Amino acid sequence: MLGSDIDKAERLIARGEIEAAAGIIRPALSKNFEDTMGLLLAADVEMGRERNDSARGFVSKALSSNLDGPRAALKLLQVLARLSESGLMIEISRQIQPSQWDSAMSLSRVSQLLMSVGAFDAALVFAEAAVARDTKFQPGLYSLATLKTFFGEHQEAAELCRQCLMLLPNDPSSYWLLSRLRQPSAGDRIDRLKPLLAATHSPEDRAWLAYALHNELHDQGDADASWSALAAACDAKRPKALLLIEKQNEIFDALREAEDWNSDRVGHASEDLRVIFVIGLHRSGTTLAEQILVGHSKVASGGETYDLRAQLRRVSALHFQHELDTRLIGRRHELDYTALGEHYLRGMSWRAAGKPYVTDKLPSNYLNVGFIARALPQSRFIHLVRDPIDVGFSSLRTLFSHAAPYSYAQQDFIAHHHRYRELMSAWRARLPGRIMDVRYDDLVREPESMARQMAEFVGLDFEPGMIQLKTRTGAVATASSVMMRDGIRKDRGKIWKPYERHLAPLIEAFT
Repeated sequence: MLGSDIDKAERLIARGEIEAAAGIIRPALSKNFEDTMGLLLAADVEMGRERNDSARGFVSKALSSNLDGPRAALKLLQVLARLSESGLMIEISRQIQPSQWDSAMSLSRVSQLLMSVGAFDAALVFAEAAVARDTKFQPGLYSLATLKTFFGEHQEAAELCRQCLMLLPNDPSSYWLLSRLRQPSAGDRIDRLKPLLAATHSPEDRAWLAYALHNELHDQGDADASWSALAAACDAKRPKALLLIEKQNEIFDALREAEDWNSDRVGHASEDLRVIFVIGLHRSGTTLAEQILVGHSKVASGGETYDLRAQLRRVSALHFQHELDTRLIGRRHELDYTALGEHYLRGMSWRAAGKPYVTDKLPSNYLNVGFIARALPQSRFIHLVRDPIDVGFSSLRTLFSHAAPYSYAQQDFIAHHHRYRELMSAWRARLPGRIMDVRYDDLVREPESMARQMAEFVGLDFEPGMIQLKTRTGAVATASSVMMRDGIRKDRGKIWKPYERHLAPLIEAFT
């Protein structure tokens, strides 16, 4: 395809004008069905049409064609990321070494795509290469700062953020990341953030800046000013979240009505790899529970993956856009659960790195418990339960990308919590012995006792290394990534107390 046609097709796809994009791509493929960019753009179109199977067909053809330059290679990685084909992405990143890419921009984009699927070690290699290629390319510096944060190298991350701000003095995301790293001289940053926020009108930029200002003021103990900044941040995020809340409510309703989950379709049991699903609300302690589990010598960290959603799309041939889809719930008895389990475990194998157990810590998999239990009969669920006021306030304080749309207003969180609690009660009744409730307060107060209980529940013996978190060097890519380096902290309960007068809806709902 001509470069101008590629540009036009990509713009149309980005705007959601799928059929118009197809009108450009179709003639190009009719002339040359081995045109790599044409095949990959066709895959984008098919995903836009919600046709997962045909999208995979175009990608399969693209994989057997020649990658004629970095643009095609980047496009391939982008499409594979949308399909959650993380193993293939890692393989490609090994085949096309950093020295073979044309620019810091390409290297940085590869790093971002690898990050998006949890391939953090590979992402770090490309981020470091991007900065080495061009020390003044701000997106490369920011990607590296993000990864350094994940790996617990906070001072290096802070210095990279400062370099970003020297290049782009008003960059909202750099201010936000720096605010998470608890650096000195907060007063200077607060003085810069206040007028910058006042002059900013883009909702996305306002969210970054307002959350950054909230974090800095919170660390200074200025609760009233910090709350005002938090309110501005939530106001910037909530309008876009409302549609996602509506979709989530439809999913909850469909799951409540889907009482029959029994089927004669068997799943896939493996003697080589078992998955421990860590579920619960965001900010309920799932990261801490996972970190305790992966301290065991037989357990690998899978992190927060969307691999299960990817395989649900695959077996249903439906490329749905959200965490789950009501159409899939309605067709739950038609799915091939053996294929679902096999494909999922195959996709998780690189994360397991040869260990017999791997975690999957996507909190919202509590929506998918019914599908998981049937596809993977050996799987177990560790379900975190935490004081809902603590969870609600912590959720308000967290800038999520697309997850947790309910987290920007107290009433939204309250409604979501009631639906979530009702759903978990239903799963427990349907799956006795498969779900272990772990109370966050017990986990931080008696970590060894709870670690022993979790280990026994999943079929392992306790190991002392499970509760030695401060020595960990692996990536932690969640909202708790900074605090995890402090070990098991017992001071995270009731941090909402200074904000009590602003939290009447939460307090009244849950006391």
